[in-house]
Amino acid sequence: MSKGNQVICCHIGNSSNSHCLEKNQSMQTLKEKNFEVIFRQHFKELVHHSFKILQDAQRAEEVVQQVFLKFWEKDWENDLYNSPRSYLYRAVYNESLNRLKQDQVRRRYENFQLENNRHAGYELQQEKELTSQIQVALGQLPEKCRTVFELSRYQDLKNQQIADQLNISLKTVEGHMSKALRHLRVHLADYLTLILLTLTIGI
Repeated sequence: MSKGNQVICCHIGNSSNSHCLEKNQSMQTLKEKNFEVIFRQHFKELVHHSFKILQDAQRAEEVVQQVFLKFWEKDWENDLYNSPRSYLYRAVYNESLNRLKQDQVRRRYENFQLENNRHAGYELQQEKELTSQIQVALGQLPEKCRTVFELSRYQDLKNQQIADQLNISLKTVEGHMSKALRHLRVHLADYLTLILLTLTIGI
């Protein structure tokens, strides 16, 4: 009986309503029994089929369970009952491939994150080492020369401002800066690229 006929039947008196309800319940019970038969017949072979693709027994079972859930939700009694095995095999195959594609996307993302973290860790280490070497190099400069450099690079003062603050000539400030930069160029030659990117000291 079609759904439309069931609805019509259920509007023809109380007796007919009771008869329709009993018939619907009987059909539901029959559907469940048929589904259980199909499930028992094909579950293990479908898991094996999925396992050949995924190489993971637990995930293969999850795939098959998902496929059977979708199978139950379909109108399989009318559309698929005569050839459920073909449908189930095709569905398991497609779902297993989808899981593989998801794995590949996730692995690419994880590898990307890992590489980024590794690169970031390397850069952080380089910056720490650079900072340490800069302090060593500055410590080797005469006190006045070091002070001029620090006021220029760490406090962003202009040469004239430094001259005014230290009560020295502009020419003297420029001389100290040239001497400091030459010293740093030699001492930090191996870090030149990183220096240009992080300190922009104009070597």
